[in-house]
Amino acid sequence: MVNPLNNRHQQLAQWLNRLVEILRLQGGSTWRTLVSTVSGKKAIVELDDVRLQLQASESEPLQVRIEYPVESKFVNFRSDAETLRDVIAGCLILDRAIATGKIYVRGSILDLLKIHQLVMEIIADSPINPQLQALWNEFDRQWLRPSAPTQCYCLQKQQTPYGELIFYIPKDVLLSNFISH
Repeated sequence: MVNPLNNRHQQLAQWLNRLVEILRLQGGSTWRTLVSTVSGKKAIVELDDVRLQLQASESEPLQVRIEYPVESKFVNFRSDAETLRDVIAGCLILDRAIATGKIYVRGSILDLLKIHQLVMEIIADSPINPQLQALWNEFDRQWLRPSAPTQCYCLQKQQTPYGELIFYIPKDVLLSNFISH
């Protein structure tokens, strides 16, 4: 008997490998951003309780190895499929999804900024890249959906609440950062 959870692991791993290959074939700035962001790094991602470990080589050409099952209790990225669908479809702003906890990310600030840039480039490429569109459509059709429909978000009301942390940054640091740009 085939374990359905293993099938989900295999399917997610296959889609991630296809994403890397699509970006490799596309080339350009998105591929360069992917290479600079993930080279020599390891991350654990979780989507709807399906956990994978990704490890990218430091050598050229970039190779990404995906393993499962994963025993670590720490993850670098966690979300559910409906949130990803909403972000990919442009119904939910990535920053809002992160700020509200619908997407959890963990890493150094430099890594998080690079990942943010990479995701934004992939989203920007999606409407003009038929391979990415086909990948998203396949994911949308084949990955399990919740029994209840998700909430529809009005883009105008998605101003990201960054919280009170900015009030703990000294004003001279904020002003010097603003003036230097």
